[in-house]
Amino acid sequence: MIEKTNDIWLKAATAGSLWASVEIVVGSFFHNLRIPFAGTMLAVMGLSLMIAFQYKWKDKGLVWRAGMICAIMKSLSPSAIILGPMVGILTEAFLLDFFIRMVGRNPMGFILGSITAVMSALVHKIFTIILLYGFNIVKILENMYQFAQKQLKITGPEPLMLIIFLAGFYLFFGLLAAVIGMLAGKNLGKQNEIVKIDFSRSENRDFMDMGKYNYSLGLLFFHVLALIVSLYLINKVKLIVSFVIILPYIIFIFYKYKKALRRLAKPLFWLQLVFILIFAVVFWSEVSLSALPESEGLVVGLKMIFRAVIVVMAFSAISVELRNPVVKTVMYKKGFSHFYSSLSLAFSVLPGVMSRISKPIKMILHPVNSLSDTILYSEQLYQNFKSRIEKKQAVFIIAGDQREGKTTFLRETIKILKKSGNQVEGVMAEGVDVDGKRTGFNLIDVRDEKKKIVLCNIEGKENWEKTGRYYFNPAGLRFGRDALSIISPDSIIVIDEIGPLEISGGGWSDSIQKILSNYDNPMIWVVRRKLTEQIIHKFDLKNVSIMDIKFYQPEELVEYVHAARL
Repeated sequence: MIEKTNDIWLKAATAGSLWASVEIVVGSFFHNLRIPFAGTMLAVMGLSLMIAFQYKWKDKGLVWRAGMICAIMKSLSPSAIILGPMVGILTEAFLLDFFIRMVGRNPMGFILGSITAVMSALVHKIFTIILLYGFNIVKILENMYQFAQKQLKITGPEPLMLIIFLAGFYLFFGLLAAVIGMLAGKNLGKQNEIVKIDFSRSENRDFMDMGKYNYSLGLLFFHVLALIVSLYLINKVKLIVSFVIILPYIIFIFYKYKKALRRLAKPLFWLQLVFILIFAVVFWSEVSLSALPESEGLVVGLKMIFRAVIVVMAFSAISVELRNPVVKTVMYKKGFSHFYSSLSLAFSVLPGVMSRISKPIKMILHPVNSLSDTILYSEQLYQNFKSRIEKKQAVFIIAGDQREGKTTFLRETIKILKKSGNQVEGVMAEGVDVDGKRTGFNLIDVRDEKKKIVLCNIEGKENWEKTGRYYFNPAGLRFGRDALSIISPDSIIVIDEIGPLEISGGGWSDSIQKILSNYDNPMIWVVRRKLTEQIIHKFDLKNVSIMDIKFYQPEELVEYVHAARL
């Protein structure tokens, strides 16, 4: 779903897609090798890239916008649980952007922003562990530490000092990210190589598309509530009681969200839980080698495991429901259209960009040159996005199911447009019903609605071609093509309906191609909901808005059309 997007969002789409490519390529490498502190090193690379971009583009707010785009795109990574990395990237981007705004686009602003952003990774990690296992994990870790001191007969620093040392470790990485970013940014002026990205690998897709999944806004709120109630029960009532109460919810998630429960299928996740159980049994209270583990530790460990499983399952379900097109529609109507438009652009070039990103080993061993090389692609990406937005006219797709009221919606839209002084041209298909059953369609010339002809019906005549269950009248097709061949420069073009016939190259296909090539007029198409993605791909639409009749009113579509004309 693309619409005219302002310049800073195009730059954010560029920076965000490059950031996401680094996250996905290098992140998968770290994940496969089980490298410790992988998240911290990814944060260093991402922040370094954003700081280097400050030497190329000086737009205020570029970093947080790029962070939003990268956070959503990160969900494509095969090694990612969606919400965790998304929250981490968003936090880093907003903190870096905040300090650049407050302190300035200078070394001090970059250093303070980078250190704070990397430190947030530590806070995020601690918060995630406590969310998964509860505050009991803190007591267990403290007892483990004291036990180790006793057995080794050494006196180490207090746990608080360990946290301070750990914070110093993250502070060093934050400083490192700032230095790498500044060096890479200054290195940009020395780069003269012309690079090209293979855009033939681009995908014409909507980033929110999850196939034919049946989303539910009610389920989104239900999972949030269920998670809160489940955590409360685990903490407040006996383990067996909480398990019995929550078991139906577990079964429901397994049945409803099988594909989303990737983390539960990983042996490492369950091995981690086994260690948590062992540590809880042994270290829940202060122990010695001769002490027997207490049953209370066993119960605490089982509760921690149960809590972790519930959290992972609930957040997996929430991650799926957040892709609900209704959420997307609401965001469009609340002023986030630029974000979604730039995000769709960024997704469309991701395969080509990832193919040009440096190899992970090179990025780790030569971060300055690798990051400055990565930014070399930015100008080509930015110009590609800009040309795709500027050269394509706006297409608004009225989407709905059969007999759901698409043509009624269109008729009301045309009425409002004409009443406000707009010239509307094109064709509209009017259903013909006999005894409550749809038997065919008449075609109406929108310019003069008194002109109509039989387009198709279920019986047909000699020389009428059959497509699906209907036979198409050759004279009706000529009537429509003639209506679409005479287009006034200032008119709004309507085509009802575009479907399987056009996908196969028939119907109004040739007329549509000519209009797209020769006119900049706003267009309103009527398409069945399940065919929208095929139609967008068929005609390679770049500036398209899907106006689902479940979520929009004709008056809103008219407002969008008027805005497109401006």
